[in-house]
Amino acid sequence: MQFGLNKPVAIRYPRGGEGKIKFDIHENLEEGKAEIIKEGQDLTIVAIGKMVERAVQVSNILEKQDKSIEVINARFLKPLDKKTILNSANKTKKVVTIEDNIIKGGLGSAVEELILGENMKNISVKKFGYPDEFVKHGSVGEIEEKYKLDAENLAVEISKHDFVDFVK
Repeated sequence: MQFGLNKPVAIRYPRGGEGKIKFDIHENLEEGKAEIIKEGQDLTIVAIGKMVERAVQVSNILEKQDKSIEVINARFLKPLDKKTILNSANKTKKVVTIEDNIIKGGLGSAVEELILGENMKNISVKKFGYPDEFVKHGSVGEIEEKYKLDAENLAVEISKHDFVDFVK
């Protein structure tokens, strides 16, 4: 796979290894272009890295509750695919971000800033990731469960969220 980029690139390999869901391999990966994994009408989930698989798992759980979930693999944090994210947010009016990172300054913050910058005041955003604090040691599963970043807890938390606290 060739990117043809003449600038620094960072690739982060998550602790815990590769997930079980296999996604299509793209020979020509366009810089700054997100991928819509699943189309949906009720809620947009934007994820990056290993959390894309988690987003698909969460969408499958929520679809059993008659929710139509759009899942976006952001692929890039910088540059963020503004068009894909804004089109989806405008369609569903509800956006959830999931990241294997601290929320502050990560994907969720970037998506929220994007929506704010476009003055889309009728869009609700909920961010899931790690708090800005020291995370104690443990297995990946233990840490994700503690911070409610496993698929089951994420689905419960998303279902509980009333999505009325719009971005202001």
